[in-house]
Amino acid sequence: QKENDSEWVKRALLDKSYKKEFQRKNKKEYTDKTNEDLATYGDAVIKLCIVELLLDKKENLSVKKATIEGDEYLVKVIARHYKMLNYIHTDSEDTKLKRDYDFIKPNKTKGGNKKDSPHKYIATAVEAMIGAIFKEEKDLKPLIDLIDSWCKIV
Repeated sequence: QKENDSEWVKRALLDKSYKKEFQRKNKKEYTDKTNEDLATYGDAVIKLCIVELLLDKKENLSVKKATIEGDEYLVKVIARHYKMLNYIHTDSEDTKLKRDYDFIKPNKTKGGNKKDSPHKYIATAVEAMIGAIFKEEKDLKPLIDLIDSWCKIV
């Protein structure tokens, strides 16, 4: 889906780091919502769609679900496919954010967690976009079809 006039879609593409950029450019605080809560919502929708697709299939549901909903897959495969970096609004001066699709796994041996990836914000935007689509459509079927198509993207 392309960026349009939908408030949900605009919010889905608004990373929390953008608040700093907005403040620098406009000399006032950014008070609208960013995509974090919408990403949590979208993550739940993705899980439900995956389970709907895979329930009682021959594949191991937990393993397949973990792959499709994982940050690495969302960045390297899905975000790259839709060229999400062209649409996500971030703080352009934030050097911690990677602006490519070459997902870097967090270093868990140094006490890191999955949120430590410099690509996490891209996965968050993908999840938020799914949440936005569901808020707009109010219908799970198109999302089930979309997520089914994700399994076929190489």
